[in-house]
Amino acid sequence: MWTMWKEELCKMISRKIVWLGIFLLLAFVTVRLYEERYHYTTIIDGRIYQGQEAIVKDKALTKDYCGALTLEKVNKIYKNYGFFYYNEESSKPAGNYCSRFVTENFTNFRQTDGYDPTQIHFYKGKEWEYNAQYLLDNEVRFDYVYGWNDFAEMYVAAILALFVILLLGLSPVFAEEYQLKTADILLTTRRGKGSGIWMKILAALCFAVVLTLGVCAYMWSIYLVIYGVQGLNASAILLSFVTPFGFCPESVLGFLLYITFLGFIGALLLTGIAMGISALCKSPFLALILSVSIYFFPVVWVKVLAPMWIFGAYAKKISHFMTSMPVYLPMSTGFAFSTEQMALHVCIALAVGIGGMYLGYHRFRRC
Repeated sequence: MWTMWKEELCKMISRKIVWLGIFLLLAFVTVRLYEERYHYTTIIDGRIYQGQEAIVKDKALTKDYCGALTLEKVNKIYKNYGFFYYNEESSKPAGNYCSRFVTENFTNFRQTDGYDPTQIHFYKGKEWEYNAQYLLDNEVRFDYVYGWNDFAEMYVAAILALFVILLLGLSPVFAEEYQLKTADILLTTRRGKGSGIWMKILAALCFAVVLTLGVCAYMWSIYLVIYGVQGLNASAILLSFVTPFGFCPESVLGFLLYITFLGFIGALLLTGIAMGISALCKSPFLALILSVSIYFFPVVWVKVLAPMWIFGAYAKKISHFMTSMPVYLPMSTGFAFSTEQMALHVCIALAVGIGGMYLGYHRFRRC
């Protein structure tokens, strides 16, 4: 039966369109990171730095202020470097990482066009209480997290694109057997009807997990090369991808490992869904179309159908189910779900994934 596993895995690996998709995805991630590094600019003590040198200088500067974030530290950064803004002539940043952090989180910067520093001022009264005070009240550990903030956003985007690529390899697993009329040959033996089908599903799982692991490892590697490990022990709340509400690991490293874990759960769920759909379709192309449609349907539900309250009180429960699906699971932190809700979403994802595999097994067995 391991021969069946090997043959099925080889069939998925041999699909050139999958490798073309992986190549284009990794090329995009690499080129974008290179551009981000190349255009990175900082100003320290009146001197302008650009590229990798600017990143090194910002990291060194931040070390002087890392640790517990206090009002005194915020005022010290402002006193030494002023507010961050964009040069009106060149549109380039005028400031450094520390001044940018203070400006974006403690002032009305986002309410201005960002080009006139005279319009920027610290929040006052209720605005300060609602928008800035929580950073000082929650024992936030400050450090340089610019690169890891970018990593979190790019990881989610890359993993969602990877899921579409995975469907190109997963969708034909059973449907192709129908089209080539080889299903009857496989199902003529008792072992073929039992362990033979499970070996095909296991091969699909291995394919999805290995490719997901490869993309994750590549992204971690290139970001570590550019930005190093500094900032991984900082508070996760410093990342723009994190909200102050709902469940979230305390450190940046914990948060990044958490979304990486959600990416793997999403890959397992995607495999289960693809197996169920593939067993229901007689054509690989139809299986692919249905798989991609179902993959993106939760977006249609959350953005279009849910606000219409078509199902009344059940709409919220359906929305929780939809946000447990692969297209939303890796970025669930943006919904500010509680610990109990996130545990429920992971359980739903695993249940649906396992259910899809069982559906694929029984449907193909009885074809």
